[in-house]
Amino acid sequence: SKPITSLLILLHWAMVSYHRHRALIALFSLTNRSSAFSATSTSAVRINNLARHYLFIRGGATTSSTTSSIHNSNTNEEEELRTGWLHNTEPKYASPTSSSSAPLSLAMKRLMADKMQKYRNHRIITPPAAHPCGDANRIMVTEHKISIPLTHPDLKAAMMNNEQLSSTASEEQRRIAPVERIDGAFLTNNEAFDEPTIDVYFTITELLSNAQDEAHFHALQNPNLSPSQRAALYFQKEGSNDEDSSVDPSRMMLYLQGGPGFGCASPVSGLSLASSSSSWAAAVLLGGKVSNSDGKSFQRIVLMDQRGTGRSSAICKQQLVKMFPDLFLLDKKKEGEGEIVGEEFGGDSDARMMLLQARQQKALKEATDYLSLFRADSIVRDAEWIRESLANPFPSVNDDGNDDAAVNGPQPWGGALGQSFGGFCLMTYLSSIQNPPELVYFTGGIAPMNTPVREVYDRLWLRVRERSWKYYEQYPGDVATVKKIVRKLLAHENSADPIILPSGGILTARRFLQVGLALGGSPGTSFANMHSVINSAFVDEDSDEISNAFLKRIDYEQSFDDAPLYFLLHESIYADGEGATQWAANQSYESHVEANSEFDYRVTSEEDNSNPTLFFGEMVFPFMAHGDFSELSNSGMRTLSEALAEKSDWLPLFDETNMRTALVHKKKSRAAAACYYDDMYVDFECAMKLVQRGCPLEGVKVYVTNEYQHSGLRDDGANIINKLAAMSKNRLHVPS
Repeated sequence: SKPITSLLILLHWAMVSYHRHRALIALFSLTNRSSAFSATSTSAVRINNLARHYLFIRGGATTSSTTSSIHNSNTNEEEELRTGWLHNTEPKYASPTSSSSAPLSLAMKRLMADKMQKYRNHRIITPPAAHPCGDANRIMVTEHKISIPLTHPDLKAAMMNNEQLSSTASEEQRRIAPVERIDGAFLTNNEAFDEPTIDVYFTITELLSNAQDEAHFHALQNPNLSPSQRAALYFQKEGSNDEDSSVDPSRMMLYLQGGPGFGCASPVSGLSLASSSSSWAAAVLLGGKVSNSDGKSFQRIVLMDQRGTGRSSAICKQQLVKMFPDLFLLDKKKEGEGEIVGEEFGGDSDARMMLLQARQQKALKEATDYLSLFRADSIVRDAEWIRESLANPFPSVNDDGNDDAAVNGPQPWGGALGQSFGGFCLMTYLSSIQNPPELVYFTGGIAPMNTPVREVYDRLWLRVRERSWKYYEQYPGDVATVKKIVRKLLAHENSADPIILPSGGILTARRFLQVGLALGGSPGTSFANMHSVINSAFVDEDSDEISNAFLKRIDYEQSFDDAPLYFLLHESIYADGEGATQWAANQSYESHVEANSEFDYRVTSEEDNSNPTLFFGEMVFPFMAHGDFSELSNSGMRTLSEALAEKSDWLPLFDETNMRTALVHKKKSRAAAACYYDDMYVDFECAMKLVQRGCPLEGVKVYVTNEYQHSGLRDDGANIINKLAAMSKNRLHVPS
């Protein structure tokens, strides 16, 4: 009927309107008082029910009178529970009522210091392992987990400030305020402990140098210890006194891996320590050429799985479904699963769909906000939290009311190494933290700050073309093979008979070409591996039947299903403040195709086309959520990726003034960088702009080489770290 149609239109407007709360109140009034409806009519109940669901979805922000009205008209209806991870999370610790501005008593300070230790919840999750290494040495590897605030207090304040700034705010207003104490708020404000936590996993690798170290190792292996007891014992070596119950950050090297979205390499299995020349880590611990600012050897290497990766509260589709179930309400269901919600609306499919869409939109906002907390600005604060927890493991307050960190003063990391995206994180470290690592080493990791994201990808496509040509020069026979593979896959796409991968994704031509992500590695390893994948495509040389072995290899080589953060957040690593990324790589690709058919694989894959078919590189595309990758596809992940691509209110990641303060003016950090001239992933020219005199990274000494590709640290890490260490201490005239 017309009244029902009108009310449904009003309800839809209410759901999308900025003033949805007022509109819904008007809607209740209309349905309860209009002569077109009786209080018990089916239509009135359905519309009231829809609106009631929406108000609860919105967070229960209704006035008491409105809530009462809803309950009175639906006395047999059960109140809906809050949905989503953010709504169902309660504070981990109840906070006594106190004013953060009021001075704290000594007793309260000591209570909060004790509370801080419990909030950190430091654990060594398994007994340590010992491994033989070069020159008859032994190393111990301990696996740690620590609870970290989901949103660090200063970032929360920055986000609130960002919301208040207008689009015309000055650059000065948007500057990053560097943090002096990452845990400072927790020692002055009880409400800080209400912040939900995530777990961050890290390993510490250290030499067993003497009998005391060996005894400590065996004590930690006691299987009867709980993870928390083992962590406490880690700081209490036999024979040490209370003043020694910590580790010295100045003799620790922090490693930040590339990505974003992938866990860190594991010691021994993923990072060789067989001899002093077997890896960068071995050179740091065993080589004797890498030392801290005081000339002392590094005792420990800290390998951190960045938040959301590896074993650090890892983000995967399974977890997102648990945390934000309403985001996935519109995903296609398997046969026989039936409807999830909406049965109370009977056959009213329009009403049901409106409810589902409203619930999904609310969950989408929550999930977008949540994933926005997994960028470099949070990662470097996590590293500071770990450092502080190692430097001051048992927080205490002296009789003067000063805690350990205040008494000891700044205790920065002795050194930090950032590979690729890890180097981007180091630039955020220099921008955000008042006392950054004393020695900072970049390997293929100078971010193209001050370069628009679209230009970043315009330049990247040209480098990918160059690397594709380089690959075909080494493997000329693969020109025809790649064309054959692409034609075969296009034929299946056009016939509505797609080739399904073991993972459930669809092997399209465009997905296949993403194997080009590996082009940025060395020709001796990465190219050879690509060649192996390509030449496993068909059952035999004379056949055009795609082999099962090839399908398995594709799934193995392209792990985006297992590490969705790379897909969801990759372009955001270039979002330095205001502005959406808007699938910049895809936009750039379409522009290149329009200008030059050499980039169009549909054209170049034809047998009579003389151009080789170009691969794709380090890019993410919207099509990845349209069936190509099973775990990234369907409504929930697709809408989430689109929301992140359209997000425009990112916080700044880099601050030129703060970087220059750390590197040039106050010289808190000494830095050196390996910049690879032919680097496919990180633009060489954009990097060089930043290290010139008067520029943000003026104080960084640069080693420029075309001997290595982006994988240089993996291929020859010991030589590279030794060179950078010598450069940072003026022991090597590079640059000359």
